[in-house]
Amino acid sequence: MATKTPLQEKTEQLEQAVTDVKTKVEGKVQDVKAKVEDKVEDVKAKVESKVEAVEVKLEEVKEKAAEQAAQLEAEAKEAGASFQEQIRQLKEDFLVRFNDFRDKFTLSQDDLIELKELVKIEFASIAEEFSKLSKEVKEDVSQFSSKHKEHVAETLQRTKTNAVEAWHKVKEVDEKKTTEGEPVKKEKETEEVK
Repeated sequence: MATKTPLQEKTEQLEQAVTDVKTKVEGKVQDVKAKVEDKVEDVKAKVESKVEAVEVKLEEVKEKAAEQAAQLEAEAKEAGASFQEQIRQLKEDFLVRFNDFRDKFTLSQDDLIELKELVKIEFASIAEEFSKLSKEVKEDVSQFSSKHKEHVAETLQRTKTNAVEAWHKVKEVDEKKTTEGEPVKKEKETEEVK
């Protein structure tokens, strides 16, 4: 066996040192890679659970909106029925009053003129009652509409906020994944320089 020259020994030592460093770096890279993958999976699972929670909340909000819409519709129908009942009562009252007036008068010319004036007064009062009733109905309808608009606006705002939060979480995970990959490269470059 030939004896090794000092240059050959140094070369072998350097090759062995390079191999050792390379093995250590590869081991560290694998460890860091495994940790990063675990963290990414954890964050991904958390984000997915938050997205699912947002979807569940969205469904709940939709259900509540549907319930409130049904409730508002029921209130509107009830108000409409009340309005129809009031109109029916007005008609009935008018007919009763008209029959009373007709029975009181003998159909002379003066009585007809007086009846005409009374009918005008009654029609004016009925028209006034109808206008009051119409205003009340308009107010009720506008209240129903404003309640519904407010609820829908709140629902949309909550949904938007939840979706934006979920998006930011996903974006943060993606940015962390990108930035965590860079230290591994720098560490590898540092080890190679040594």
